[in-house]
Amino acid sequence: MAAVTSHFLGIDPKMYRHFAMLTIGLTTVFALFADGETRETMAQNSQRAELKRADESKFGKTKLVDKRGDKPRSNASGGFNGTFGAPMDGGGSVSGNSSYIPPALALKSPPIIIEVDQAALAKMSPEQRKAYLKRLEDERQRRMREGPVVPTPQQVSALAAASAARAGSDSID
Repeated sequence: MAAVTSHFLGIDPKMYRHFAMLTIGLTTVFALFADGETRETMAQNSQRAELKRADESKFGKTKLVDKRGDKPRSNASGGFNGTFGAPMDGGGSVSGNSSYIPPALALKSPPIIIEVDQAALAKMSPEQRKAYLKRLEDERQRRMREGPVVPTPQQVSALAAASAARAGSDSID
């Protein structure tokens, strides 16, 4: 038969006291560590203040200068000159053409990189290797002279159809 206990929820009151003492002890230890960091930070701040006072006595008080008015202002709002709530489509610039890109921000054409097939290169004789590398260099020079290639709409649609076929789709999105 079960013994009747007078403890609340079956927990001995000594356990509550032990838990309370443990909590107070841990809190005290944490407070000591936190207080040590605070003292360390205060010491660093006082050192910085002393260095600043020494610099001020040696070089004089630091003067703040506003040079924002010296240069012409650029439109930092990303091309939007209107007021809040105004329509944002259309001309963001004076001429009405918001698609203007300054020459300094225009992208340069990417370098022409032609990769060498290392497996095929390993199987070639020295003469074949020399001829192969010369052909690749000639192709790279030709592409650099021609500039970037812009695909025609027919080429784009053919590429999209081939991509849709590889993906298993019946239509092009």
